Order: sequence, then structure tokens, then C-alpha cells
Amino acid sequence: APVPWTEQSLFDYLRVGHSALHGVASGPMAPVVREFSALPDADIRAMAHYLASFNPPVSDAQAANAAAAAVATAQAGAAMLAGPAQRMFETACAACHHDGDGPRLLGANVPLALNSNLHADRPDNLLRVILEGHLEPASIELGFMPAFGAALNDRQLAELADFMRQRYAPGKPRWTNLEAEVARVRAAPSDP
Repeated sequence: APVPWTEQSLFDYLRVGHSALHGVASGPMAPVVREFSALPDADIRAMAHYLASFNPPVSDAQAANAAAAAVATAQAGAAMLAGPAQRMFETACAACHHDGDGPRLLGANVPLALNSNLHADRPDNLLRVILEGHLEPASIELGFMPAFGAALNDRQLAELADFMRQRYAPGKPRWTNLEAEVARVRAAPSDP
């Protein structure tokens, strides 16, 4: 993650399926968070405390400063990226995915510079979300994302993922063989 997880951010993520510094619970974590709704806060706090113990201690203020720095870095490099992939992003994604300065349309908006999928060593999670969407959030308030697998071919999706990685995780190396990675992920859809 571009921002260290604090005990509070872990609690928020597990309790409501959303951390302002990390994003929303999707994929296999969405049903986990839904089931956690039956647990008392004390149990969720205990899980968050345990999980936080695996990370170096960081204060909420330090995490917020790291988040601000990640967003500022992504914004500073945005002007250097232009072309078809940027237009595709602006057309399909930018209405909901912005740097936190736009409207909240379909649920929680976390700046993509904070999205762990864009900072990961492999593009699989990002590709999966773009292909299959985020149709069953942990709660309705978190919103959803439509699937773009039928609208984008492998080349387009690879260009979009490459643009997003460069734009929102500029300190990370570019992913390689993205078109082949898209084909691989597309060939093995998630279990419903």
C-alpha cells in the first residue's frame, strides 16, 4: 500500500468496508466485511490491533501525510501523460475516480494514488476490477463499479492499466507484458 495501514484504518476497513486512506473492500473481502457486521466493535478492534501489530507503528497523522504526498506526486506528474489511454480514462473512469476533488457519484471515492492495486507488484487485481467491476460492495453506501470487460479489448485494457500505473503510482516500475497479462486474467474469471 502506498500509505501504511494504521490500527484505525484497519478498523474502518473491517467495520464498514472502507478506509479513507486505502479504498473499499471488494472481491472476496466484501462478503467478509458484510459478515463482520454481526460482530461487536470490540471484536473488530481486536482484529485491527492484531493486524496492525505486523506493521511498523505509524500514527494516523503520519499516514495522512503519506497519503497527501502520494496524491501530490500523482497530480504533479499528470501533465506529462497524454494520449489515447488518458482519453479512455477520462471517458470511462474519471467521473468517479478523481483525486478527491470531484463529485461523489456512485459511492466512496478514494484518490487512485492511494489504491493498493496500482502499487502492487502484479497488475492482476487492477485488471480483475476493470474487467469484472465491483458489483457487490460490502455495503450499498460504498457504491459499485461497472465491468468494462465487454467494452475494452485486451490492448485497450493494457493501455489503460499502463496509463493508470504511470499516473497514480509514478514511483513504481511499469508492468511488463500487460496485454498478455490481461489475456491471462480474462481467461480465468473470478468465481461468482
